[in-house]
Parts: sequence; C-alpha cells; structure tokens
Amino acid sequence: MLKFGIGATAVTAGIVAAMLTGPAHAAAPVCTGTTVTIGSGGSATLGQVSGGNCVNVADKVFGSVTTTGAISGVGNAVFSFTTVHGDVTVGFQGVVGANTTGTITYSVAINPALAGGFLIHDLQKDFTLNANPTSASATATLTGAVTSTGFAGTVNFSCIRNVNPTTGSTCPQTQNFANLVTNLTVSQTLTTGANAVVTALTDTVSQAAIPEPASLIILGSGLLGMAMLRRRRRG
Repeated sequence: MLKFGIGATAVTAGIVAAMLTGPAHAAAPVCTGTTVTIGSGGSATLGQVSGGNCVNVADKVFGSVTTTGAISGVGNAVFSFTTVHGDVTVGFQGVVGANTTGTITYSVAINPALAGGFLIHDLQKDFTLNANPTSASATATLTGAVTSTGFAGTVNFSCIRNVNPTTGSTCPQTQNFANLVTNLTVSQTLTTGANAVVTALTDTVSQAAIPEPASLIILGSGLLGMAMLRRRRRG
C-alpha cells in the first residue's frame, strides 16, 4: 500500500490537453476524469491520480499513475510545497516488505498560467529503508527512468540504501536536466532484499526561473552602452 499527498491550485483540462505534444513515450498527465485541488500536506487516494483522474499541486498537475507488483494501487499520496511555483515533494508512503519488487509510474506537468516563469529543473529520488528485525542488515534499490517532451531520450537513475551498516548508500540521487521542461514522466522500480522494509518513496520536483526576454534585452543594452562609452573615451 502507498500513501501519496498533494498541494494546491487549479489546472484546466484545456491547459493539460495543450501540453500533450512531443514523443509518445512522455507527456503531461491525461486528465479525462475528475481533477481535484489539494493544499500542501493534504492527501488523495491513488485512484484520484490514475484512470484519467488528476490532482492539482501548486503550479503542477499530477496524474497517469500506474502500479505493479509489491507497490499496490490501494492507498494514498502526500505532496508538500512552500510556494506556488516552488519545489514539490511527493511522498509515496506505505509498506513494501522483503524480497519483493514493485513499480510506480506517474506524470507531472507545469501549469504555465501559475508557474510565474518557473519550469522543472531537476528531480531528486529517495526512499526510507528499515530492517526487520531491527538489528538485521538490509538493502533495497530504486531504479528507473525519466522522460519528457522537453528532451530527447531518457534520464536514468539508480540508487541504493543499506542499513546495519548504512555505508555504501547512494540515495538520495538528483537528476539535473539539460533543459528546463514543462513535464516529466517518471517510471521507478523498487527491489528489496532480505529483512528490508521500505516505508516511503520520496520524489522532489525542483524548478528554476526562465530568464525573462526583457532582462536579456536590458543586459544586452547595458553591455552595448559600455562598449560605446569605451570607444568614445579612446577617441
């Protein structure tokens, strides 16, 4: 079972539909069902982000969730954020036991009407690992790929967590994108070893501001003015 929590503001079906461009392997969430808006720290069932249903989280919309294996589609999700066009953390919380494998895939897209010139810059992956019994050694691995209509190909990730001892852990892992993008499709697989109990998968979608054309024009004009002033002084 997974739990998944969410944040606020509305994205219309028309905006989401307008984002559905680019390669078929990656697109904005397909929101043909019910779309709800939830404040930071609120919760929604996985059913509210799958089967054409979506949730609005700050300046983003999440949906197109599918699960297989040890990660079931029964549960909730928890999202948190501090500003409308800031980072959003997605906490998939629940219990995945030892010696199992499960997958979860979802899509997220920016609502340009709310983003304030901010687009997606990177994605950080992590998970919470415990051991049962608590004194035993345990390990688990999170692998997967990120695609977007904003870049070609895939960005792969793979990180591991260990307990008793924790040495050798490589999570959290941050994947930076070469281009600022409006949408991501994230597919991830969790594989647990003996004694492992995973209680949360945590994704943080981070944003960066697009340089404003006006700012670039002002900067260019300033540099040109400085060059002309130097020429006059030399003359």
